[in-house]
Amino acid sequence: MSEIDARLIEIPSEQLSPEALQGVLEEYCTRGGYDSEVPVADRIAEIRRRLAAGKARLVFDPEEGMVNVVERKA
Repeated sequence: MSEIDARLIEIPSEQLSPEALQGVLEEYCTRGGYDSEVPVADRIAEIRRRLAAGKARLVFDPEEGMVNVVERKA
């Protein structure tokens, strides 16, 4: 986790219940309004694929009180 800000807390997506993960991804994908040609469900599915493949991870920012999706650095 050294490549991300030290205050961020990684949340292993596989430790969340399916309902909790869905809620986190829905909130992330619709945060600040959603203006895209890509349906939210498709965007969520893509993030799920990236999480499962280890290309992305969930991190909690205690200062912001939000969970974000960040890309893993190679």
